[in-house]
Amino acid sequence: AMDAPLPEERPTQPDDAAAVRSLSRTWEKGKRRAWWKGALIAAAVCAVLAGLWAAATQLYVFPVDPEKIEITDVRQLSDGRILYHFKIDDDRNLRLLQFEFEEVDGVGNMYYVPSRALYTEKRQSPSLADSDRYLDLEEAGAWARIHGMDAEITRVWYGQGEDAVLLWEEGMDLPAASAADEAEWSYSESSAAYWEEHYSLPDTAPQE
Repeated sequence: AMDAPLPEERPTQPDDAAAVRSLSRTWEKGKRRAWWKGALIAAAVCAVLAGLWAAATQLYVFPVDPEKIEITDVRQLSDGRILYHFKIDDDRNLRLLQFEFEEVDGVGNMYYVPSRALYTEKRQSPSLADSDRYLDLEEAGAWARIHGMDAEITRVWYGQGEDAVLLWEEGMDLPAASAADEAEWSYSESSAAYWEEHYSLPDTAPQE
């Protein structure tokens, strides 16, 4: 028996079905991983695009070129307020009109700063970009003090820099507003009391 030849070892036959099942499980895992990865990338891209669109349409940080600003028909109501027509000479809308204050050598300046977003829709009527407005110097002076300027406002401008458009300065001779203006813009006793009661200017700047 010792001299008998050893039996030959037969190689193990591979289990083809098990290999296929293992490959299928691996492929399914990879497919799910790829789907989630694609979904996350798509969501991130959409979020970035939405953020860019919101920034382009809602961040009003671009001042309007003063050369496009037109101030016409300046007149004065009997209560001292100044009426005028404000217009931006293009076909775009305007949503934000900010104001700033500056004191130079004891002289107070107020600046209206029309600002737009990177993308601005076309103008429709009525629009802030083409409208009658009024200036209340007492109210403007109160806001100036809230913003830390103690000097009396003697000049009011539209725009910024050397090209700013002058709306009013102390001593300017203005025509009187018409009877139609007085009827449209003057405060009634009841409305004046309402504004004084509900919207009086605070001692500190209001929270927006």
